[in-house]
Amino acid sequence: MEIITKIFTSISDLGGALAMPIVFTVFGLIVGMKLKDAIRSGLLYGVGFTGLWLVLEYFLVGVADATVAISDNLGLSLDVADAGWMVGSTIAFSSSLLPVAVVAIIVLNVVLISVGFLKTLNIDLWNYWIFITGGAMIYNYTGSYVAGLVATLAMFVVVTKMADIYAKKSWDAIDVPEGISLPHCDTISMAPINFLTNKVIDLIPGLKDVDVNLDTLQEKIGIFGEPVFMGFILGFVLGLCAGYGFVGSLNLGMISATTMVLMPKICGVLMEALAPIAEATQEKIMTKFEGKEIYIGMDAAVAAGHPTVLLTSIIVIPVMILLAAVLPGNRMLPFGDLSSMALYVIWAVVASKGNMVRSLITATIGSIVYMYCGSFVAEVYTATAVACGAVEAGTLISSISAGNPLYSICLAIAKIFVH
Repeated sequence: MEIITKIFTSISDLGGALAMPIVFTVFGLIVGMKLKDAIRSGLLYGVGFTGLWLVLEYFLVGVADATVAISDNLGLSLDVADAGWMVGSTIAFSSSLLPVAVVAIIVLNVVLISVGFLKTLNIDLWNYWIFITGGAMIYNYTGSYVAGLVATLAMFVVVTKMADIYAKKSWDAIDVPEGISLPHCDTISMAPINFLTNKVIDLIPGLKDVDVNLDTLQEKIGIFGEPVFMGFILGFVLGLCAGYGFVGSLNLGMISATTMVLMPKICGVLMEALAPIAEATQEKIMTKFEGKEIYIGMDAAVAAGHPTVLLTSIIVIPVMILLAAVLPGNRMLPFGDLSSMALYVIWAVVASKGNMVRSLITATIGSIVYMYCGSFVAEVYTATAVACGAVEAGTLISSISAGNPLYSICLAIAKIFVH
């Protein structure tokens, strides 16, 4: 087990941009790709992953200051800080659950695929931390290692099954390559709520018939319906809301427009890396397991560059901050994870089939759930982070990532049995 811990500590030290290209190359060789093709796919994924986070960090520079300004203007004084997903990853890689959980996840994944319960082979090892962090919270709260491990594995099975169920919908709605699924715990766990929201919208006269997507918008308003123009306009308006003045708002508009242009191109590099691996995997599976359909589980970041996803995320950021100020019982001020908002609205867009009006409504409902769940787990999340040395005691923390519904469900169940 010490060896497993060292391996995943090394992965943590390398980060996703270096670790996942290695995983991709090895996996490509396993499924029968030529050495040069496997290395090329691995390198391209690393390039795309690095580029993705460079653009997101560039976007964060502008959005973070605007977020602080809007919060100050609203006079917000909430007692739970959104510390971002990075704290969660630190919890996982510091937890004694890590070695056992990693081995158990891999074995369970293979077994459940073999018996036909799952279709997704989750090779996104980096993001196993999300399952383990949830388990570490339960371990910290109950004092039971077994309870923490069971919670970790239960979340893995639920998330992977959801990835199976919703995979084809993501292929159709946001151009995720066929054969790829997105078992990313803190994003896909919102998918059932997103789809339920759309079912409710289907029952509302008038609203159910509104269909606004990028293609129809461009037809109606010309170039102003193109992502680059919409990104610029939305960024400009966000700057005005932050009190930046004309020039400062223009600058934030340019940052948003740049993000809208570069993100799809970078995600195109990720798709170029993923496509040959997915194809080789399907061919390998067909020869070994005739009749079985297998998906390759990847980071949700591969879908973050879709224009509707990006536009929805830009709009939802100020909406979420405003809601944080008025929602009764909410304690969390969104901040640290706002730069990753494109990830958290992916399934709102998929459930809405790219309809921008529905996407915005659905993502807004999702943001409310994230904040309430983030508030609910804050004390236990903070205690877990303090126990593993990720933060110092004194300030309550949570995150949009930690506000995924599965963490709250597991904690609610644990509270039933502990008290």
